[in-house]
Amino acid sequence: MRTTLTGNESAGVSCFGQHPPGARCRSLRDMRIVAVPCLPVEGLVLRPLEQSDAEAWYEYVAMPNVVSETTWNLQSVDDIRPLITWYNSEEPASGIRFAISSLATGRLVGTIGFHTISLPNRTAELAYDIHPDYWRRGIGSACCSAVTAWGLSERAYVRVQALTLVTNVPSVRLLEKCGFAREGTLRSYRIVGGEPRDFHVFARLPVAVSTR
Repeated sequence: MRTTLTGNESAGVSCFGQHPPGARCRSLRDMRIVAVPCLPVEGLVLRPLEQSDAEAWYEYVAMPNVVSETTWNLQSVDDIRPLITWYNSEEPASGIRFAISSLATGRLVGTIGFHTISLPNRTAELAYDIHPDYWRRGIGSACCSAVTAWGLSERAYVRVQALTLVTNVPSVRLLEKCGFAREGTLRSYRIVGGEPRDFHVFARLPVAVSTR
């Protein structure tokens, strides 16, 4: 369901999904997006990633306890800036990434979105990261559910998949909580910290389908 923002919010801006009092949605400047996901988390909002977020994003994704369970291989904040430019591109197949932001302070809490988008196949891969200060608060699962539902509905994806290191137990639990099914394990799939690592493959479809 789409809801039009009223009152002090920008009239005519649409968002996907309902939200409790205090939770608001903002539109992307990218005109590929006509309705942004709304978060069922009071005090947080999804908004466009901006170049002004680069320092804050790099600051936490470069933390040892974050990078150890991801494929991030950043040398400086300058590696982040081209990514933000790409996510804000109007190219139809470019990635889509939202900033998870505090309404009160504007602080970057995390990011979530899609990459490896295939327009012909209507598929995309979900990726997300949350600042460690906000771990274990249910923010990741709320964002995962909202953005995945948005992708399956508003973007008409027939498959949203996600990859996670087999050792990243919190991420595995998050995806399972959000209705993703584990489909298998890719052995030595990506290099992490200079070593080949195994990844689980998860996927969520619009509806349950029988095996073909």
